[in-house]
Amino acid sequence: MATQTRTTAKGSRAARGAKSPARGKNTTSRAKANSQAKRTTVTPAGRSLDHAQQALEQAAKTEKALRASLKKHSEEVSSARDDLDRRDRDLKTMKSQLKTAKKSRKRATKKLRHIPKSAATTG
Repeated sequence: MATQTRTTAKGSRAARGAKSPARGKNTTSRAKANSQAKRTTVTPAGRSLDHAQQALEQAAKTEKALRASLKKHSEEVSSARDDLDRRDRDLKTMKSQLKTAKKSRKRATKKLRHIPKSAATTG
């Protein structure tokens, strides 16, 4: 069987082009697609697309930075809340101890009042 040729506006080429091992795609058509993509950036629409792409990339970077900052600050707030809770428990404990000490002092004062004066001075 002889090799068939096709004629196109750019000239003739072989019927079967070089095939890429990846999914049987034609490498020559990929090269043309890439060169066409490069040519579209010259047009105003292409420049607009490039500008939009850059804006999207910048927005993604900003979002990533904000997420990292939010995570850091959330951890700091959580740590501060834990510290506040611990101090609140300590404060409640101290208040309870103060209440107990106050009652104990009052009981001791009452006991001292009931002791005869002669026993308190000889003691």
